[in-house]
Amino acid sequence: MRARSLSLDFATHSEFDLCASKGRTSHTGSEGRAVRMLAAARSMSAFALRRARFPTHVTRYAPGSLAPLARRAVASPLCAASEAAAKGPATPAGGDAKAPYPPLKVTAPGRVVALGDVHGDIGQARRALSIAGVLGDGGDAVNPEWTGGDTVVVQVGDVLDRGDDEIAILILLQKLHKQAEAQGGAVYILNGNHEVLNVSGDFRYVTQGAFQESMRFGEHLVNLFGSAFKEAFGGGEDDPRKKQVKARVGLFSPGGPLAQQLAMNSTVLIVNDTVFAHGGLMPRHVEFGLERLNNAVADWMRGAEISSEEDRTALGMAIGSVKDSVVWNRTFGTENFVTDSDRDRACEVLGNTLDAITEKYGPATRLVVGHTPQLGGCNGECDGRIWRIDVGMSFGVVGADPEVIEI
Repeated sequence: MRARSLSLDFATHSEFDLCASKGRTSHTGSEGRAVRMLAAARSMSAFALRRARFPTHVTRYAPGSLAPLARRAVASPLCAASEAAAKGPATPAGGDAKAPYPPLKVTAPGRVVALGDVHGDIGQARRALSIAGVLGDGGDAVNPEWTGGDTVVVQVGDVLDRGDDEIAILILLQKLHKQAEAQGGAVYILNGNHEVLNVSGDFRYVTQGAFQESMRFGEHLVNLFGSAFKEAFGGGEDDPRKKQVKARVGLFSPGGPLAQQLAMNSTVLIVNDTVFAHGGLMPRHVEFGLERLNNAVADWMRGAEISSEEDRTALGMAIGSVKDSVVWNRTFGTENFVTDSDRDRACEVLGNTLDAITEKYGPATRLVVGHTPQLGGCNGECDGRIWRIDVGMSFGVVGADPEVIEI
């Protein structure tokens, strides 16, 4: 039986809304300049993109004008992006950053649990978290109960698309992270290819329910912060479909509230001796610098101008639409290799990658990836050096029974 999907009452999630909206001040340092949140958007009609721009005057709040709201927000990795962005735009990778970049390496004192792609299915996501032992029965949709102690949870990306409850899942994971931090644990989300698609303005996999969720979330931001945001989230549109699309563009385009939240998610994360990436890693990524990849993606999502050749290269390696970029890579995702030679080649590349990471960043024993649904469930290969954990649990994919791995 399918886990019941939980409806989202945005009025109960002011904390997420507040920290998202604080990021709107990230462009106030450039007087007279319109928000560049659509600079990297693609694949949407030019008409829709043009009509989705923020009103110029929204970008001209005086510093501190949102301070009363800022004081009400509670710090978390998601809120941190908006809070820091309010102080000034992010600088290119390797520069003197005014906003924190997502982590590359963290230490887990206790259990490490990983779960794969959840694709907008909050019922299945909650089942997976319950299986992992970190979500208790004592909470509800508004106030979840963290039961993981000092456990570190890594969700390997693709929260977005194919399901109706994407923002609800982001809120759920944020709330669990805050409780986990108080007990020495954490919840990390990686950026997957579907996060990249949405920030790029490519909504081909967005469900009707998710468009409606975006519209409701945009309406809630308008209710909180006034009519200045109305046009940005489609409030002036009479056509429901145009309003939904415009709201989503406003939320997810570079510099938008949810894009700024996603900017605080790592694209590559090392927890103790385990490396996590949505699709996969190659030796050239390590040689170039994994932190550069994380930082370039964060800058792009925040709406910073990606002008240097180095940053463009980093962005291409991380999220470019090539078969070996980090979020699109399927080199190690094959559940059943056609030949032993194919398997041996993949394992050799994997070994070289882990060796390179070990030399540059410290011990790297295994790589954990999502992205490619595994019809037989979570599985490992190459003597345990690769673990594939996308089981297609979302009912927008195959609706498989949720599975997690514990390391």
